[in-house]
Amino acid sequence: MNTQQPYDISMKSLLKEDAAEIIPRLLPGATLLEALDIEVVRTPMRADRVYRIHYRGQPHILEVEFQASADERMALRLLVYHADLLYDYNLPVISLVVYLFKTTVVEPPFKEMSGSEELLSFKYRNVSLWTLDARQYLDEHVRSMYVLLPAMRNANANLILQAIEELLEYYRDNESQLARRLLWLSIFLRRAEALPPADKQRVQERINMFDELFEQDEFVRKQRALGREEGKMEDSRELLTEIVQARFPSLADLAKQKAQRITKLAEIHELIRTISTVSDEKIAWHVLSSPPAA
Repeated sequence: MNTQQPYDISMKSLLKEDAAEIIPRLLPGATLLEALDIEVVRTPMRADRVYRIHYRGQPHILEVEFQASADERMALRLLVYHADLLYDYNLPVISLVVYLFKTTVVEPPFKEMSGSEELLSFKYRNVSLWTLDARQYLDEHVRSMYVLLPAMRNANANLILQAIEELLEYYRDNESQLARRLLWLSIFLRRAEALPPADKQRVQERINMFDELFEQDEFVRKQRALGREEGKMEDSRELLTEIVQARFPSLADLAKQKAQRITKLAEIHELIRTISTVSDEKIAWHVLSSPPAA
């Protein structure tokens, strides 16, 4: 399973419903004209969300990518999408990456060099959620961004619980919309590194009070199952790293990198069993350095 999948689905669904309010927050000065429900089809890769927007006095294309982890080739992916969209629509293209959790960020511009000659310079935009102030979105009642509050700075249990109460009031006549937003909030809460465990528990206990509501929505049921699978993957990644840290401390970083590349639960379980029985550090290095199974 792709380690980004629960977050990708959440963000794509959130943007599908609340793009008009969220886009100006991601790109100040932009207004939504229409969502382009297309995929970039000239390559095996797929863009996340594409919109026609009004920006700087003229129509533009906005391509948005969501990243839950580091990707050193991010700029190249964006460049592929950018060129295809520019070719198709013949409008200025804004390429924007939304980094969901604190990680290594590839900063623009991307430059293609031939010795000292610059062949290409590609500008794009980054938005890192952990740099945004959760208090601002609550003060301004930007409800479409409430599900992302756990990933922002200055978030705490009291602030998120206040946001939940606003959502309950705002969506009191639309239980399906409410259930989805509480689910998405729960998904981001689980990964929120800045929140103390006690704060996470307080908020999750409040969300758990709506289990019956969740079970009534088919979309929510499916995504909760996906989220549980991702939770098992995260636990297994941590276990692998802890085992290697205890047995072969010099290989701890390698183990962490290996764990993040694995996308199948059975594969990481097999690796945990193998690394637990290896007694030689050189063999352990070989096991951790081997590419993931196809």
